[in-house]
Amino acid sequence: MSQINIRLKHCSYSIIVGSNLNRPLMSLFKKHLAGNRLFVFFDATVYALYGKNLEKQLISKKVNYSSFVIPSGETNKSQTTLVKLYDFLLDHKISRTDFILACGGGVTTDLVGYAAATVLRGIKWGVISTTLLGMVDAAIGGKTGINHKSGKNLIGAFWQPSFVICDLNHLQTLPQRELIAGLGEILKYVGLTGNKKDYHRVCDYLKSENLFDLPKLKPLVEAGVAYKARIVMADERESHPRLFLNFGHTFAHAIEKTLGYGKLLHGEAVIIGILAAVILSRKTRPASASKFTEYEKLVKTFLGLVRYYPISADMVLENMKIDKKRSGHIQKFVLLERPGKPFIAADLKESMIKDALKKCLVAYRKIAASHA
Repeated sequence: MSQINIRLKHCSYSIIVGSNLNRPLMSLFKKHLAGNRLFVFFDATVYALYGKNLEKQLISKKVNYSSFVIPSGETNKSQTTLVKLYDFLLDHKISRTDFILACGGGVTTDLVGYAAATVLRGIKWGVISTTLLGMVDAAIGGKTGINHKSGKNLIGAFWQPSFVICDLNHLQTLPQRELIAGLGEILKYVGLTGNKKDYHRVCDYLKSENLFDLPKLKPLVEAGVAYKARIVMADERESHPRLFLNFGHTFAHAIEKTLGYGKLLHGEAVIIGILAAVILSRKTRPASASKFTEYEKLVKTFLGLVRYYPISADMVLENMKIDKKRSGHIQKFVLLERPGKPFIAADLKESMIKDALKKCLVAYRKIAASHA
């Protein structure tokens, strides 16, 4: 078991990574509940696999809890589902001293975290993250929210959890697509840090016939958690360095919206978006083009793990115009001077962006379709 701590001006909390973490979880409940009520929100798939076991533990520890099961899928990160969470909490007369627990992946933590941030103007909450993407990204840093018909994550708030539990045993029951989606965020970190050790560790992991190999996954999770924690401590509210975590995401969010949310998983779209960002980076920094060779090869290896859907470049460009990272009419992109040195590019020519996107989608079609 390892523990990574996040220390901010107004709060501190721990992210615990390991296997069989029931004992530390119960210790955290004892610390944070202090006799108050617990409201547990489960993703439906997670509840079917683990819900009854957790409830038995809560009963054995005489925890006063109520639980609610949220349907699985990106389409439920919506105002409609959010209202159901509010109704449940308010019907049970939640008070400000109570505690909310989110059990699931990124959709669950975003949705439940936003409910915690806004009901009664803020209730303490914690996370049991059950997907790879959640563990290395979504559960860390307090970014919560829901989607809107205009775009992804356009409504939300910063609301830090009191703890995050990453029990690697949960990864063994993930569909392989969900695991690959989480690997997309790890791929992002490798590009942002330029860390050769992590690069070779990821390459070695991909050579394994078993993507669910926990001993090889654990150091990747720990490295991802540690990097995200450092960035959050440096910039809680995404004013500058935390913006770098959007590497590949400007393309990815528009791709998700173009296809319809849920068709490609978020992390799968991120893998495609990273390739587009790498191609655009080479265009803006032609003198450094050779420095992208190894990383671009790794990105394309990941691309072979993503299922293929036809994507319209023109529609992606149109959907990019509704992105929360814009400044007025200026579209911002996180690009790389080289792997390990990100920067913010603004006011790029649309022709350059379109050309990078088209080249990316051609590569996606050739690589992903050939692996179908």
